[in-house]
Amino acid sequence: MKAVLFLLLGLATVTPVNAYNPLEDKDKIDYVPPEEEWHEAAVDIPQTFHADNLQTFTVKGGNDRFEYAIDRGSLQTGVDGVTRFTVVIRSKQGAVNSSYEGLRCGHREHKVYAYGSDKGLTPSAASDWQTIPRDSSDYRTVLYEDLICNLLSGQPNPPDAVFQAMQAGRRVDSPFFNSGY
Repeated sequence: MKAVLFLLLGLATVTPVNAYNPLEDKDKIDYVPPEEEWHEAAVDIPQTFHADNLQTFTVKGGNDRFEYAIDRGSLQTGVDGVTRFTVVIRSKQGAVNSSYEGLRCGHREHKVYAYGSDKGLTPSAASDWQTIPRDSSDYRTVLYEDLICNLLSGQPNPPDAVFQAMQAGRRVDSPFFNSGY
């Protein structure tokens, strides 16, 4: 009887070798809603951005060679759940690159619909959805994790909250103004 009791206690304390540890599962930390048939809506690509309507935001990583901004009028979430916007990247020497992009909150994906400069945007050939890297020096990571997407709900944040956070240099969900993301 004692041998059976010791055997049962011993088995109860053994940890399975392949036990799931959610803190180590780096690919599953974002909310992903149940899969259902998803169809992307038709996209109207803007001709250009409006320089007087740009809202700058900070990208961590010590890369101060570029200034990042979003055309405030372009940030919209479509009926398909994709949040689309025009991003403008300006070098310290004055060169300007722009692109019209979309983020799928809850899926950690982005897509580029058009590339351009300060002269206008040109639709990209066939662009596929790509995974957003987990690199704090990538502007898409900052937009996805800190500003546009709510990682807990998998839904986009309201545009007003996004722009207020950009102006204050903080994350949308951070109540502290100099939180540094």
